[in-house]
Amino acid sequence: MSNADILKWDTKYRSSEAIVSIEPEQELLEYASILPQSGQALDLACGLGKNALFLAQRGFDVTAIDGSDQGLGKLRDSARAHGLAHQIKTRQADLDQYSLDEAYFDLILVVRYLNRDLFSGIVSALKPGGTLIYKTFNRNILKQRPGFNPAYTIETIELVEAFPSLEIFSDNRGDTQSEYAFMIGKK
Repeated sequence: MSNADILKWDTKYRSSEAIVSIEPEQELLEYASILPQSGQALDLACGLGKNALFLAQRGFDVTAIDGSDQGLGKLRDSARAHGLAHQIKTRQADLDQYSLDEAYFDLILVVRYLNRDLFSGIVSALKPGGTLIYKTFNRNILKQRPGFNPAYTIETIELVEAFPSLEIFSDNRGDTQSEYAFMIGKK
């Protein structure tokens, strides 16, 4: 993640319009029954941290990592306001230069972030039996947002193929309309 990218996100999150939502990604709600019930969770590229808050409310100890210190600051404020500060640890990091702890997390969540160089590290960071939920932009986003950087998109099938050692529970390979590639798998 370049300094320019970090500055862009800091500027966006500094805005008074950047409000931490308490409504998580739909997939977290939809697949809640197959997620671990507690443990160590990682929200990678967490942004403002709405998913980290949801996971903490469910009993996880959450590590929320992002490049934007502004976004993480808003997450810390929201965690305090919801009585979850003790369950959420934030870490500002350049994810292009970041190494994940091996076999540490029961659940890893990645939403709207793509760094193919982290794929093997993500799998290594999962404990045996750990769950990965990954949702990122696929090529369809280019139809709706032609200026979107194609380097931040993935073929839907490519996402599933990137994690061959995981048992895939659900994915959206057959959805040709969605602007997201999505999968949930277990180590």
